[in-house]
Amino acid sequence: MKILHIITSLELGGAEKLLLDLIPAQKRQGVDVELLVLDTNGEKFLDEYEKRGIKVHKTKINNKISFKNIFEIAKIIKKEKVEIVHAHLVHSQIWTSLAKYLNKNTIYITTEHSTHNRRRENYIYKILDKFIYSSFVKVIAISEATARELIKWTGISLKKIDVIPNGVSLRAFMGKQKERKGNNLIMVSRFHSSKDHITVVRALEKLPKEYSLTFVGEGETEEAVKREVLMLSLADRVQFLGYSNSVSALLKRADVAIQSSNFEGFGLSALEAMASGTPIIASDVEGLANIVSGSGLLFKAGDVNDLVQKIKLLEDAKVYSEKSRAGIRGSLVYSIEATAKKYIELYKEELK
Repeated sequence: MKILHIITSLELGGAEKLLLDLIPAQKRQGVDVELLVLDTNGEKFLDEYEKRGIKVHKTKINNKISFKNIFEIAKIIKKEKVEIVHAHLVHSQIWTSLAKYLNKNTIYITTEHSTHNRRRENYIYKILDKFIYSSFVKVIAISEATARELIKWTGISLKKIDVIPNGVSLRAFMGKQKERKGNNLIMVSRFHSSKDHITVVRALEKLPKEYSLTFVGEGETEEAVKREVLMLSLADRVQFLGYSNSVSALLKRADVAIQSSNFEGFGLSALEAMASGTPIIASDVEGLANIVSGSGLLFKAGDVNDLVQKIKLLEDAKVYSEKSRAGIRGSLVYSIEATAKKYIELYKEELK
């Protein structure tokens, strides 16, 4: 069985991080699997794929918005004798849905990674998205909330959708139950409109000066967050680390992890924090709440005072220890090996 995953780019994001673990996990389970990246500008993970022995294809045009991607995708599918194409993220989905007509004997699958995106704010994209998703034989949603919102938006058949939750490399992130040692907060997340870093900054202002905050990630809203930090005179308490390939170590050193989001398909960063043993506080939004509920603490999205209250709850040693233990326990059902196995089973079913 020959699988080709296609993704728009390798910038820092949930889908990109997922594939970095998913593809090697599928390979370990005996699948011949490769990756095609449409645009490597701003990439963060190419070296990691090479280290893990994954063959990565790049297009000659290296431009995610070019219609020539249709022919590049079709050419690689034919050359590599791909049996199943698995597309991720919007540009990959668009061009793959059209390349399908040049290689009709291949099976085309896609994964939907979010409950919301900017296209869903404009009705004209509703028609386009319905065409795109209908072009795939199967659409995988990473959570029940993601599936429900996609059906609401496109009207595609429930029979076409399967739910396969994301997974994390437990071996890389797994930590031990922790006791609180300080007041170091961390948020690992790209700076994007789907995330809400500003609420975390404003919460820090209301906390004692002993509290510090580290942001790990890059993105389009980073400058706005930095301006907020300066306006609130918090520059000496907030650190912007940018991209890091040492997230596991950073999480284990932090005292409290925060995932503040406006909307979320799943919450991979929250899951990584749970696995590390660092108590997680997350926005109470669909997708994310389903992962954290029972394993961490939830606060009302955008509510600074509620977030401050939840942070202070973890000052209690007993509560802190309980949430550290609960996070580790909750993460165990989300191994990347289990996710890879479910995808492979689906591939096999579609090849019958």
